[in-house]
Amino acid sequence: MNQTMTLSICQFPIAFLDWQTNKKMALQYIIQAKKEGADLIIFPEMTLTGISKTVSAMADVYGESITFFRSAATTHHIAIGFGFGKPIGEKLENHYTVIDKSGTMLSDYVKLHPFTYGGEDLCFVRGNSFQTFSFNGFTAATFICYDMRFPEIFQAASTEADLILLCANWPASRSMHWKILSQARAIENQVYFAACNCIGDIGNLYYSGDSALYAPDGTILKSLSDHSGLITCTITNNVSAIRKGFPVKQDRLTEYYKAIL
Repeated sequence: MNQTMTLSICQFPIAFLDWQTNKKMALQYIIQAKKEGADLIIFPEMTLTGISKTVSAMADVYGESITFFRSAATTHHIAIGFGFGKPIGEKLENHYTVIDKSGTMLSDYVKLHPFTYGGEDLCFVRGNSFQTFSFNGFTAATFICYDMRFPEIFQAASTEADLILLCANWPASRSMHWKILSQARAIENQVYFAACNCIGDIGNLYYSGDSALYAPDGTILKSLSDHSGLITCTITNNVSAIRKGFPVKQDRLTEYYKAIL
């Protein structure tokens, strides 16, 4: 029998560099997600601060994010995905971490692609690997924002993963790209794809949200655009059957692609 899980995607207006306000909002959504039966709730990139060009204001020097979300996870018996900036020398690593309801860290990913066009390379170092983790009958992988534009990493992850979580601070000015690429990543990798974005005016940029959960064929299962809130949806891990029924991935010429890149 295929296993199921209930996932909540939280789209909320990050209070710019205001840790305490964001903690209060996050906790409200965690409680709401639990009431809606969620096994896992995911938040946008850099959850408690948003993206700034001031490293010191984003720096999670004492592990405050992990401490806060671990406490929330164990108190409310729900797994939580969240982002934060870990100091590395004079810059930060852009982390996305998933902690289960017992407080165990399931995954800790560092963003592979800082957004150089927006100056992120001046504040963030890049990661050097991705990982997958098991949760409620799914194998999942996490990626962050600008990673979306590099399809090769999703192909690599989807050799194992049947669920991909992409969490971001993606501005409204490129919302068309966000929506099209999210759907494309679901279709071309034949995975469930959870696209989690923030919303509102944050640090002199406007974010339209457009969070959504896509099925492996690209169908939009639920979406949220112009307001804050939760997308909560129960999904069944039927990915192997979908891939068997339409076996696109078996026709990939991986070694050839490596040779021509």
